[in-house]
Order: sequence, then C-alpha cells, then structure tokens
Amino acid sequence: MNFQALVRAAVLVAVFQFIVVAQTNAQDQSAVPPATSAGVAGAKIAVIDIDRIAAESSAGKVLFEKLKVENDKIAAERAKRQQDIRDMEARLTSEVLSADARGQLSRDVERARTDAQRWLEDQQRDFQQKQQQEEAVFQQQLAPIVESVAKEHGIGLIFRATPGLTFVLDPNLDITPLVIQAFDSAAPSGGAAQPQE
Repeated sequence: MNFQALVRAAVLVAVFQFIVVAQTNAQDQSAVPPATSAGVAGAKIAVIDIDRIAAESSAGKVLFEKLKVENDKIAAERAKRQQDIRDMEARLTSEVLSADARGQLSRDVERARTDAQRWLEDQQRDFQQKQQQEEAVFQQQLAPIVESVAKEHGIGLIFRATPGLTFVLDPNLDITPLVIQAFDSAAPSGGAAQPQE
C-alpha cells in the first residue's frame, strides 16, 4: 500500500469515526443538560497538506534530496549500461566479423540487455523500499508535531487536503504553515540532517 493510499484510508476512518461520534452525541444530547454538551459541536476542524509539508519543511527537503541522490545514481548507471549495449550493437553492425564472432557478440548483446533489465527491476524495487522506509520515518517525525499543533489550537479533527476528495472553503482551516513552522523548529539545532552520499 503506497503512502497516499494509506493516508486516504486513515482519512476515511477518521471521517467515519467523526460521523459515528456525531450521531452518538446527537442521540445522547437529549439526556445531557445543555451546559455540558459542548462535545462535537465545539470541536475545531482543520485541514493539512502533507505533500506541501514534505516539499517545504526542512525534513521533507532532506528526504527529497536523499531520494534524488539515490535516483540519480540509478539513472547514471542505467545510462552507462544502455551506452555499453549500443556500443556492442554498433560493433555488431559495423565490424567485419566471422560468423562465430558475430554469433558470440549477438549473444553477448542479448545477455547484456537481459542483465540490464533485471538490474533495473532490482534497483527500482530497492528504491521503492527505501522510499517507503524514508516516508515512514518522515511520518513518525511529523505525527507528534501535528498532534502538538492540534492541541495548542484546540483542534479535534484534521482532514488531509487531497485534490478531488477534500474541498476547503475557508483557507483559515489550513494549518499546514503552522505545522511546517513547528516541524522546522523541532529539528535539531544546526538544521536538518544532510543527505547521505
């Protein structure tokens, strides 16, 4: 399950829980005196844009840089392997070769193509695993910051801003800038860790 699908599922669960609590409170409201029935009616709701936090926070920038460095290494090695295959193909068509040498070089080209394809699949799988691990660490770092901002501002429910799913009519509900500021302030002194080479 990817990062966005996981977050969407969490949002749907939160909405479902909110509806259940709202219905329960509405049913129980007749039994509760008006002075003590603040419950859901007094709860604040906010919206948060996780993608923006990842793009604008120091920790998010470090994450993107780390993944970019890794992706650039894979791209450079892929380009080298493709060039090696093109060079072999050029020799195959331009050199005067015996039938045996041509057959061997043709097999070498096919083997190089197969090896390059397997290598790329392995690298993509490894990269996706690293990306998921890094995103999980990022979420673990972010969660207490979001909770802290929510408590500080008395927010009872936070929706994730997801294009097509979340429609925000009041921009004042967006606490993304507050979370980015708190996230950056919580980073160790000297800023966020530098990406590893």
